[in-house]
Amino acid sequence: MNESSTTPTAGWKNFGHVFRESVGLIGFWMTLRYLLIWLLSYKPFADNSFDRRHGTDTSGLVPTRDLDIDDDATKWQSNLYLGSPARVTRYIIDTLDIDPADFTFVDYGSGKGRALFVAAEQPFKKVVGVEISAQLHRVAENNLIRYVGEPLRSDIELWCGNALDYPLPEGDLVLHMYHPFGPDVLGLMLQKIKTEAGEKPRRILVPYLFSIGVAKMVFREHPDFVRVRDELCVNNLYRWTLYELRA
Repeated sequence: MNESSTTPTAGWKNFGHVFRESVGLIGFWMTLRYLLIWLLSYKPFADNSFDRRHGTDTSGLVPTRDLDIDDDATKWQSNLYLGSPARVTRYIIDTLDIDPADFTFVDYGSGKGRALFVAAEQPFKKVVGVEISAQLHRVAENNLIRYVGEPLRSDIELWCGNALDYPLPEGDLVLHMYHPFGPDVLGLMLQKIKTEAGEKPRRILVPYLFSIGVAKMVFREHPDFVRVRDELCVNNLYRWTLYELRA
């Protein structure tokens, strides 16, 4: 470690860098909001602003232990449900620099479906939610009926089952992941994606939200998934990494 990196000046420079990227990701006011977490005890899972606007039920936190998954090995390789703020999903999509009409958007571990509704604001070929919990899947189905607000520009398809059993769609893909799996299943998923991608030229982008060390380690073990960039945020929950499959 360089000695200068431990000085107060270096610390403030690093903070400023994270703050600027955080403003781009979740906005100035939301960034300030997270800066006050320690003082105000703000809890992201209690933020139901999206639901108040759209008449849905996508908020809250569902711990892994409460997920209705029968197989214990599978259950404990599944992570808790926590919907990402709509602004974060919009930012991710906006910064992919793609024409959504050329891509199918798949959200692995889609839960109650918030990211699906946000993605469907764009004209993707199709928006697909893959969720192993039948309980969360039913909530998402009800949300499709209850949703009010801006007309959606993509059809939303809900698929309930183990993500390892879901066949990879054809064509160019955005495979959105909000830290849905433990490392064992994530490794299997990356291998499955690579295998099913085949040799036909196409783009497969994987924006990985809550990009923590254990997930990055798994991606490093699958070097065909090339890290394009990291996006920092004051709130670690919303730091994300963009990968692209380049077999």
